[in-house]
Amino acid sequence: MSGQPMNEGKTGRGESDRGGDDGAGQAVSPGSVNSGGGWLARLAYRTLARCHAWAESGWGGLAVAGWGVLQGSVVPGPSDAVLIPLGIADPGRVFRLAAWATLGATLGGLIAYTIGLTSFDQLGRPLLDLMGVSPVRLDASRAAFARHGWQLVLLSTMSPLSTKAICLAAGAFGVPPWQFAPALLVGRGLRFLAIALVIRLAGPRLLNWLSRRVGHAPLTYLSPDSELR
Repeated sequence: MSGQPMNEGKTGRGESDRGGDDGAGQAVSPGSVNSGGGWLARLAYRTLARCHAWAESGWGGLAVAGWGVLQGSVVPGPSDAVLIPLGIADPGRVFRLAAWATLGATLGGLIAYTIGLTSFDQLGRPLLDLMGVSPVRLDASRAAFARHGWQLVLLSTMSPLSTKAICLAAGAFGVPPWQFAPALLVGRGLRFLAIALVIRLAGPRLLNWLSRRVGHAPLTYLSPDSELR
């Protein structure tokens, strides 16, 4: 009779220990944490989670480069509209994405330059009209392009000036291609490198903060093949 209470006590303690373990497991389970932070934080988390999966799928670089070609030639919009969200979602790959962005934006600028050089009246002028560049303003800038053509191209890549409009005008005003192409490549590369540096330094902190804000598991922003070398 004395052994039975002892067994029951052990059983009770075992169940209590298991119950405590279960409770602790529930406390750290992502699914059991109450989501918070508001709808905007949850939307940002879900968007970055999708961007992270996209970046890891192998299509992120092509997406960044494709947008660079379109935006740099004919499509309106910010040049880093795809690089920034994909880079924040996966900071370990941001320098690779920046290289793709540089390639795509340079190709897009070369397309715009070619349009200005060969088809300005048919395509270049209507595009400039859509961007709000009037013929009077364009003619007034002719002398500036004659004196500082490649400098204007370089400046436009790192300033609020429209690089697309500058590339079209550079082709129309005959800026030499051996001056135009290096200025465009260097300027685009420096811009995207600066963005990549900021994202690489601040991106992991932002992801951790956002994960804590919404009460979900952190996004895995580094994988073995994405570490800097």
